[in-house]
Amino acid sequence: MLAVRKDDGVLTVFLVVFLVSAFAALMQAAVGFGFAVVFTPLLSLAMSAHDAVALSLILSMSLSLVVYYSDQPRASFRSVMPMFLAATLVTPLGVYALQVANDHALRIAIGSAVLISVGGSLLTPHPVTERPQRLPAIVGVGVLSGLLRGATGMGGPPVVLYEHWRGAPMADIRRRLLAFFALTGVAGTLLAAGSGVFTRDTFIHATAGLPAVAIALYGGRYIRPRLSVFWFRAISMGLLIFTGAVSVLGALR
Repeated sequence: MLAVRKDDGVLTVFLVVFLVSAFAALMQAAVGFGFAVVFTPLLSLAMSAHDAVALSLILSMSLSLVVYYSDQPRASFRSVMPMFLAATLVTPLGVYALQVANDHALRIAIGSAVLISVGGSLLTPHPVTERPQRLPAIVGVGVLSGLLRGATGMGGPPVVLYEHWRGAPMADIRRRLLAFFALTGVAGTLLAAGSGVFTRDTFIHATAGLPAVAIALYGGRYIRPRLSVFWFRAISMGLLIFTGAVSVLGALR
């Protein structure tokens, strides 16, 4: 198993971060979701899960802001504000769990969150008409998303599952997800920074990840229109299952 050790050269560390960042951002740009879901489990094989989550928060925030503001038309921030507020209020609890959790347990939590999200996506029937929104459900999804984002860097699965369960048109779902991720990306990163999650190495590694994200964004925009519905779903689900299993098996080993 590839791992970055303390005695490895700086260029080796940067290369690993660059490649994983590019792959995760390419998947997000191509299929519309999943940067943290791909990035965190894979990079946690090369460095500690805590460091991988910290770096994921910075890169995911940058990616979410760029994608949101480049998307036209955009969903308003007001449309996702209740869920965002609920997620933000509990994110510090997730950040605290990140700081005190056992590294192996955190890897298992990351992988399990991914696998559960895949199972839910496959088992949730798509409704014929859009279901009405309920405030308790919105708040509950926001709370779960905030906890997962703070602890694992992956707050997306509960929100994605909820939006698909509602049954809105895919374009509307995508716009709301982009708005939610843009807001929570900024808030989650600021809260993590205030809690001391980021280290000097986090920002140094981000200098390798940010160019990779920028390059992959353009590549993903080329690939996405050329994916059939079958391959879109197959790649999405297969990628999630792979990264979740890798994270869990890596921790168990």
